[in-house]
Amino acid sequence: MQPHLDEFLIDVKAQREWGWAVITYLFLGGAGAGLFLVSLYIQNNWGEGLGLLVLVIGTLFLLIDLGRPERFWRAFLRPRTSWISRGCFFISALVLLGGLEILSGQIPLEGAGQVLIRGAAAIAAVAVMVYTGFVLSPSPAIPFWNSAFFPVIFFAYSLLAGIDFLILASPLLPGPEVDLALLEKVQFGLVLLCLLMVLSHLSVMSGSALAARKSIQLLTKGKWATLFIGGVIGLGLVIPLLLAGPILWWSGFQAMFAVTVVMALLRLFGDYLFRFLVIRAGHYDPLL
Repeated sequence: MQPHLDEFLIDVKAQREWGWAVITYLFLGGAGAGLFLVSLYIQNNWGEGLGLLVLVIGTLFLLIDLGRPERFWRAFLRPRTSWISRGCFFISALVLLGGLEILSGQIPLEGAGQVLIRGAAAIAAVAVMVYTGFVLSPSPAIPFWNSAFFPVIFFAYSLLAGIDFLILASPLLPGPEVDLALLEKVQFGLVLLCLLMVLSHLSVMSGSALAARKSIQLLTKGKWATLFIGGVIGLGLVIPLLLAGPILWWSGFQAMFAVTVVMALLRLFGDYLFRFLVIRAGHYDPLL
C-alpha cells in the first residue's frame, strides 16, 4: 500500500545514504590519525607508519562507498563550503606530512625544519580526527547530528582508538618499549571524557526536535537499545573503567598485558559501535 502524502510529511524518516563503508571509514580514519598523533608524541616512527596505513585503509572504504571511485577527485572541489571536501585535503596533508616526518627520522633535518614538519603533521592529524564531527554537526535536517558535541566526541574517540591500536601493536613494534601504564592512565581519562560527552549529548538532544527524540528513543528503549546501552556504554566505557581502576596504580601493571589487551578490544568495539549507531540512528525531521 502506498503511504499517504500526509504520513510522509508528518513522520520522521531514517537516513539511508551512509552505510557500513562510511561507518568503517569513520572508525579507521579516526583511529589511524589518533595512532599517528600519539606515536608522534612518543616519537615512535613505526607507530606513525602504522597510523598512516590504518588511515589509508579506512580511506579505501570511503572510495568504495562512492560507487564511482575514479571520480574521487570531485570531492576536492568544494573546500569553501563542504566539510567532506576539506576532509579530503586534511587526509592528503596528513599522509604527505606524516610521510615526510617519518623520513626526517631517517634523514635528519635541521632542527627548525623538523619541528615545522612535526607541528604541521600534528595539526593535520587533529584536523582528520575532528572534521567528521563537523561533517555531522551542521546538519539541521538530521537534528540528532546537529550538535556542537560531535567534533569533541569524535576527537576523543579517535584518540582513544589510536592509543588502543598502539597498545595492541606494541609487542610487534621495533624500537623503545611502549609505556603501557602511562597509556592506560591517558585512556582512563579519555574514557571518562567520552562517557561524559555522550551522556551530555543525549541529555541535550532529549529536549530537541522530534527526529532527535526519535533517535534517542531508538538508542535507549528501541531497536538499538541493547547495542547502545550494553555495547557502547557498558562494554565500551564502563567495564574498561572498572577493570582499569583497581590496577591502574599497581606497580606490576606493566606485566598485565593481557588485561590491557582485553580493555583495548572492549574500547575499540565500543568505538566502532558508537559510530555505527550514531549514523544508523540519524533521522530526518518531518517536513511539517
